[in-house]
Amino acid sequence: MSNIPNGVIFIWAGNHADIPAGWERVTALDGKYPKGAADGVNPNGTGGSATHIHTLSSHTHTMVAHSHTGTVGPATSGIGTGGGTGNAGQNHTHTATIPDSIGGSLTGGSGTYSEILNDPPYYTVIFIRPTNPVKYLPNLAIYLYENTDSKSGHYVCDGNNSTPNLANKYLKGAAAGANAGSTDGSTTNVHSLIHTHTIADHSHAMTTGYPSIQVASDSPTGQTVGYSHTHSQTITGKDNISETAPQIVGSEVVEPAYTKLLAVQNRTGHGDARLGMIGMWLGTLSSIPSNYELTATNMKGRHLKLTATASEIGNTGGSNTHTHASKSHTHVSMGHSHSATLYHPSNTGDEKSSASPTRATAPTDTHSFSTSIAYPTYSSDSTESGLSSNEPEYRTVAFIKLKSLQHSSFMFI
Repeated sequence: MSNIPNGVIFIWAGNHADIPAGWERVTALDGKYPKGAADGVNPNGTGGSATHIHTLSSHTHTMVAHSHTGTVGPATSGIGTGGGTGNAGQNHTHTATIPDSIGGSLTGGSGTYSEILNDPPYYTVIFIRPTNPVKYLPNLAIYLYENTDSKSGHYVCDGNNSTPNLANKYLKGAAAGANAGSTDGSTTNVHSLIHTHTIADHSHAMTTGYPSIQVASDSPTGQTVGYSHTHSQTITGKDNISETAPQIVGSEVVEPAYTKLLAVQNRTGHGDARLGMIGMWLGTLSSIPSNYELTATNMKGRHLKLTATASEIGNTGGSNTHTHASKSHTHVSMGHSHSATLYHPSNTGDEKSSASPTRATAPTDTHSFSTSIAYPTYSSDSTESGLSSNEPEYRTVAFIKLKSLQHSSFMFI
């Protein structure tokens, strides 16, 4: 049996156009991460997702008390009722006192954490296999390794000796027809909290001072009439909050469940083979070539993560699901004001004057009323995220290593 039968997959970190003669691109792994098939399960299954979200728990933000300044417009009516026929209350004004708000909160708030990519830190490669059985791995091709011995002309992919630096990277198949060599991905999640709140009413118990003194129209001599009355009214309204969603930066390390292997590049300048070199297999377990066996390192059900340190071979970590720790946030007010119409005085008083000594009741009057803009603040509250999968899009493989070499005369490929 040849050292590399049909179907055994290795790694190419160069351009598509430079794939060696007699080898072909494994398009089934384009855009996919290789993941070890589960114990006893044939490879070539797919799963994972390009992105993930989380559900967002309901929460509340309480409005911190705030106040406004207010303006009372001139009275638009003001007819006295105790004698005389004039409009001796018109055009007077009041000062206004608007105390701190009562109530007001942002309730509900359930929604989602925004969608983000599932990519862990990756390096894109082209997965290749021979079109016919061959004895040697091409120059510059890469294989996986689980042993610590060295071989001349074979270098760990750590950025030295002109190798690509694959340390602590996950391998991701380059997009269809694309070249290898792109890097991206992260172990940190940055979500925006996509949610809305119901904005509860809040109120102010507004009161006015006594009015200014006005000239009575039925007093030709210009005597004044002081209408001793005030207004009180509960003013109710809502705030406006920013639509900008706070961002949550996850401090937790988020990456799929992995096992580490070495990545080694053949840089001998010619084809070569090495006992123990590891490739990948998409066929059935029963059809694995007889001169190959499953790796001693347990890759079953786990993603491949590379190391450049021999002592890390077989190290495991990560998880295929995650949540985020409780995070605190608040919302920004866009500002609000209040307006109202004030009807009738809240109390009657002495409206007698030298102009009309017989009047005994305060007038009924109407005012427009408006407030300044206020920007209240809200208490912080914490959110809980639901459980979500962070597995990237993958295709399952069997990780198989060459257990016996077929020796022959030297051959270049």
